[in-house]
Amino acid sequence: MIQINRKLNRIEIQLVAFDMGKDICIILTGGEAHLGSVTIGIQDYSPETFPIGTHKEYVITEMLGEILKKRYSGNFAICCGIHLDNITKEEISDITSLSCQMVEEMCLQLKMKE
Repeated sequence: MIQINRKLNRIEIQLVAFDMGKDICIILTGGEAHLGSVTIGIQDYSPETFPIGTHKEYVITEMLGEILKKRYSGNFAICCGIHLDNITKEEISDITSLSCQMVEEMCLQLKMKE
């Protein structure tokens, strides 16, 4: 299991990744708990995203799916739910950037385990 935490002003995000053999399940969460989007990546296919309700986390899971498609050789599932009341555009940008950094760090940690 890999766990990475980031805090920036009122943003607190946690990434937890569970090894499942050569595959991985990633949970990215912050703020009020909910599930906003799931992106699944299977070798040799484009990642598929399943937004839940009107949540916008699909933007994040799709970006992370593209990173993983390039940097990780196994199948993956990314579950994401991040909520901040009265979120600003700057905070959305910060969350997106932090999430990408966290997945990049996770990929480095996985590489070191090989």
